[in-house]
Amino acid sequence: MEQSCPIVHERVDEKLIRLNATIVFIGLAFFVFTPAKWMIVPIIADFAIRVFWGVKRSPICLGLKYTLNAMQAEPHLINAGPKRFAAKIGLFLMMLIGVLYFANLIIASEVVGFISLVAIGAEAFSGFCVACKMYNIMLSMGIKLK
Repeated sequence: MEQSCPIVHERVDEKLIRLNATIVFIGLAFFVFTPAKWMIVPIIADFAIRVFWGVKRSPICLGLKYTLNAMQAEPHLINAGPKRFAAKIGLFLMMLIGVLYFANLIIASEVVGFISLVAIGAEAFSGFCVACKMYNIMLSMGIKLK
């Protein structure tokens, strides 16, 4: 059952969000498990675009939306509020990983990366969004989120 947000009345395609999470998962896995540490930069950039300018301007989402349209996939629309909150948490975590890495705290960046990888993998492969659950709990506690 989808939980609703009384603040945000926009909806997003869950298929698009889950495919985006899959792409981020792959990039973050490269960061955590290979020497390709530069992969964190495009991930941070895409999260920042999604947070500040929306999913419609995200390069990853644009490519995925084109692919879904070409496949004539029916969208599965869900409330955008929890997903926006999740993107903000994702941006914070990706920036933290980047700061830790560039501060030469490699192990710490990889630990935070691995924890993030688990959460992003849950979204990508099972549709379980950890930040969305946090969002709904915070709303039920009366905490106002925008």
